[in-house]
Amino acid sequence: MNEHDLNQMLKRAASALPGAMHASLGGSIMERVKSDDGRAKRLRSFVQWLLILATISGVITAGMVCWSMAMRDTTHTTPPPMKLFREGLPK
Repeated sequence: MNEHDLNQMLKRAASALPGAMHASLGGSIMERVKSDDGRAKRLRSFVQWLLILATISGVITAGMVCWSMAMRDTTHTTPPPMKLFREGLPK
């Protein structure tokens, strides 16, 4: 049974009166719904991998940005000028 057949079966079941629905039709629909979880598993796996890769990409990007900003920062490369050394000893 492919997706087209399932859609036709569901449309027939939806348009049928509640009392007129055959037990076999209801049973086959529920059996198909219970056994066809492959698409849901693939989608769930795809979303999980997408989130994992997005997280890893974000962490790597943040690390590169922080590293490049730290390399350009010259605050700690030269000591601050001290008044004592510029003026000499007081007399």
